[in-house]
Amino acid sequence: MKHYAVIGIGPIGSILSAHLLKEGINVTLVDILKERLLAIEKKGLKVKDPRSQISGDFTEYPKKFLYSLKEIKEKPDLIFICVKAYCLVDVASEISEVLPSPPKIVVFQNGLDNEDQAAKIFGKENVIRCIINYAGAMASDTEVEITFFNRPNYIGVMDKENTSLAQELAETLTRSGLDTEYTDDIKKHEWEKAILNACLASVSTITGLTMKEVMDSPPLREIVENLLLEGIKVAEGTGVKFSSNFYESGLSYLSKGGYHKPSMLVDMEKGGKTEIDFLNAKIVEYGEKLGIPAPFNWTVTTMIKGLEQKKQVPVNQRKKR
Repeated sequence: MKHYAVIGIGPIGSILSAHLLKEGINVTLVDILKERLLAIEKKGLKVKDPRSQISGDFTEYPKKFLYSLKEIKEKPDLIFICVKAYCLVDVASEISEVLPSPPKIVVFQNGLDNEDQAAKIFGKENVIRCIINYAGAMASDTEVEITFFNRPNYIGVMDKENTSLAQELAETLTRSGLDTEYTDDIKKHEWEKAILNACLASVSTITGLTMKEVMDSPPLREIVENLLLEGIKVAEGTGVKFSSNFYESGLSYLSKGGYHKPSMLVDMEKGGKTEIDFLNAKIVEYGEKLGIPAPFNWTVTTMIKGLEQKKQVPVNQRKKR
């Protein structure tokens, strides 16, 4: 029996873990949220799929839990890193300390160039990248609700020696219900997902509006359109080649978001730390290197960083003006 570890039991990691367990894989759940893991150990992990987008409602009962990576005693065959992108380096560094000879690492996150950061710690030969096209929300500590799945997910490698492993993993995820395709061009799909996330998530986070509310507002939709155009130009400047209708299909995809809060807005509401550095800020960074202006992405990046700063400073410590 294969043994996988999933680090980060939020919506993405919970959905992944439950489907791997359903496939008969031995999964260890790892998270610093001890109360959540204790609740799952007692009640099981329930996936709620109200629109039957994947496999309907079901409950799985994990047997192995870790509250700290330092507790790892058995080396897994694979480790999925499902934490927020800004936690990647810290988590990867801790894994390397505990397991000097690491297993294969699957970077299972949103954002641009995450796998490059992981490769600096584990080496390219040990890193696999997966682009996730499903989303969810925690209804409780033991229940996760699937909000959408824009099939398929994509998986790719940094070292061709891992191709067969990545293809096998794509088949495993697909059998579990999480349709996944292997690709030789993972960067293209990485850019597509990052650009689409950056367009709508940033505007939603600044305004506090759901995806549908943003897209239904003509002025806000225009901002989204400009963010999309900038992202495409910058990505193409790096050598990425999109389909001729990517702009139109991207807008169509964004228009179907519904009354859903993107994870960036949820993160802002919870505490103020977001993945902006791995999305809009990355587009700006590449744009500056390539000499491609990205003023809309720069503006939303600056505004969200301001909101992060405001959130992280207690009200009673803010200077009165």
